[in-house]
Amino acid sequence: MVETRRRPRVFSVPPGASFLKVLADALLAGYLVTFDRTDPLALAGVTVLLPTRRSVRAFSDVLIARLGGEAAILPAIRPIGDVDEDEQLLDPFIGEGEDRLVLPPAISPLARRLALTRLTLAWATELRRHPLGLSPDEPLRIPASAADASRLAADLARLIDDVAINQVDWNKLATLVPDDHAEYFQLTLGFLKIVSHAWPQYLRDNNRVDPAARRDALIRSAAARMERQGGPIIAAGSTGSIPATAELLRVIAMMPNGAVVLPGLDAHLDTAGWNAIGSDEGIEAATHGHPQYGLGQLIAKIGIARDDLAALGAAPQECVARAALLSEAMRPAATLDAWAGHRPAPDALAGLALAVARNEQEEATTIALAIREAVETPGVTAALVTPDRTLARRVAVELGRWGLAIDDSAGARLDREPHGVFARLVAEAAASSADPVKLLALLKHPFAAFGMAKPVCREAARHLEVALFRGHRTAGGVGG
Repeated sequence: MVETRRRPRVFSVPPGASFLKVLADALLAGYLVTFDRTDPLALAGVTVLLPTRRSVRAFSDVLIARLGGEAAILPAIRPIGDVDEDEQLLDPFIGEGEDRLVLPPAISPLARRLALTRLTLAWATELRRHPLGLSPDEPLRIPASAADASRLAADLARLIDDVAINQVDWNKLATLVPDDHAEYFQLTLGFLKIVSHAWPQYLRDNNRVDPAARRDALIRSAAARMERQGGPIIAAGSTGSIPATAELLRVIAMMPNGAVVLPGLDAHLDTAGWNAIGSDEGIEAATHGHPQYGLGQLIAKIGIARDDLAALGAAPQECVARAALLSEAMRPAATLDAWAGHRPAPDALAGLALAVARNEQEEATTIALAIREAVETPGVTAALVTPDRTLARRVAVELGRWGLAIDDSAGARLDREPHGVFARLVAEAAASSADPVKLLALLKHPFAAFGMAKPVCREAARHLEVALFRGHRTAGGVGG
């Protein structure tokens, strides 16, 4: 008897459709996993994995709205993994007996950076004692201060995470540069030995593990546990960019009662273009930067073709036309000949507007006005998507003028908050022996009081500025 391999259950929500609403409707209809829909407690046995904690909260709200007051216990909705959170998705103690997984605690980001800074300083000290024979054209550049070492430590921390996530062998570093190459490259390899040799030893001595390595171990252990349990479980919204997460999605897709829902898979690109995205042979390396490259690798790992995915929901017609236009705009370079004779749909750019700002402040004000207009229009929502943190802060400040507080998913840096700014101003004024500019910035801060009532302090600061500092610049801080 030949055992037939189970067909993976993988779905895709098209771009432009409301992902969480489509997911909720498919779940409640029993389309994704099987459960007794007549039992109000059955839904609690379903597990839904989403990419972020924000999406977990949003999906809970969508499910409650879709249930419409119907009595039910919500499924277990959890994030697949969140490396910026102390809490982990999965229990580090998995299995019984010899299969029991016990992981050391993850080292905190601050402790890791301080430890790497000390290792970098030790490497620099040793290099000064035994310098390499570099030529004058290749000057020796090593950390000159603790600040330099701290910046290098931050780069090393990112390298450690990248290597752990992509499961690269540190021993391959030695093969990157031939022995007969310049001493400068050998110096670089010597520096990288901090993370390939000294750092693993440090973790063992202190019974710690890198956060990325710990998370991957937890996810892989969970994949093995879920494979034994069999569901019902749904993983939605993840692109599987982390190899451990991709393995987890593959396991869930193959479960008898599991399903994977992918976000925004490109269904418009022709077969030649799609194959060019996922091919590693004969295609430029830049192809790997295509927005759909990660999804292509994921469905290949699961063992299905793009045409095998079932579509959930439908996007508005203008979104379909816009997605087709963007698909052509991002077409891989190897298939650009398909552009000949291509014409976008007339409604591909419907509803879009272009605003050209003369400076950053005007740009932020324009965006803030558009958001305010959306807030004042019933039934309309707005979101600002930008990698520019400075622009996001400017828009938040502009909205604050109208009493509108926005929820910034990236959070706010402590040194940008009023208390953090005040602490920084105090430190700068002290370090500069009360330089006039830094001193006045401190005196004018809303938190500055110096034991006086704040109105009195503000008045004294204005008198000091007019009588002593306005019109000329003194040097030497308080002494000047």
